[in-house]
Amino acid sequence: MPRVALAQIGSQNNQEKAIRRSLKLLNFAGSSDSDIVCLPELWYSKIITNFQTQFVKIIAAAKEYNMTVIPGAFIERTENRVDSLQIACPVITDKGTMLGSQLKIHPFGLQRKVIRAGNKLQVFESSSIKFGIGICYDIVFPDISRTLVKKGADILFFPSKIRHEGIKPWHMYVQVRALENRVPIAAPNICDTNKIFKGKSIMVDFNYDSKTDIALPRLRIGSSVNEQILIMDIDLKYARKLRKKRFEDF
Repeated sequence: MPRVALAQIGSQNNQEKAIRRSLKLLNFAGSSDSDIVCLPELWYSKIITNFQTQFVKIIAAAKEYNMTVIPGAFIERTENRVDSLQIACPVITDKGTMLGSQLKIHPFGLQRKVIRAGNKLQVFESSSIKFGIGICYDIVFPDISRTLVKKGADILFFPSKIRHEGIKPWHMYVQVRALENRVPIAAPNICDTNKIFKGKSIMVDFNYDSKTDIALPRLRIGSSVNEQILIMDIDLKYARKLRKKRFEDF
């Protein structure tokens, strides 16, 4: 039964400070024997050009704690062109190697004017966990979660940056995607003191009553103001059984 952690962190435009704060949370997750940890979207707000060289300390932390790190999503410039910006979420294995990167499929709002959308969904495997990643607004679209589950993901991560006005519907989307696919979902959010982004990161697993054949979401929700680590032990094999049974009805 893997231990899944979410790092709820404030956004920062100073790279050194951002990394220092993230390492503090990663240290807590690693010291708690977490198998995998995920950070939010755009907790470092500036454009990056090379994650491996700019965030080498985070890569080292994954190896140190033998923990898969999904370090959140960043605005990434791939070439020196106007249309070369994308929002990418790298994946670092528990051995401290780069496994790949998932691009945001659905840029939101003003992002559409400058961000090139991704067009491919991937399933990653590290720490003996098969997982998929959507980024923030991707949670709104049912085909994202369903495609990742159909490709074999046993848990989904949605690194997000949600304003406080949108937290209630965001929580609803996360729970519905989890229930309709019988897949655990972990979604970290930015937590800032400016009262615009108010945390409340969410993790969803299931309680199931075999007599009534009803699954209810089991939730872990973060603070609205504090940086923190949320941890939940998730029985992926149990969720897989529920998912197999549900999909037989399609």
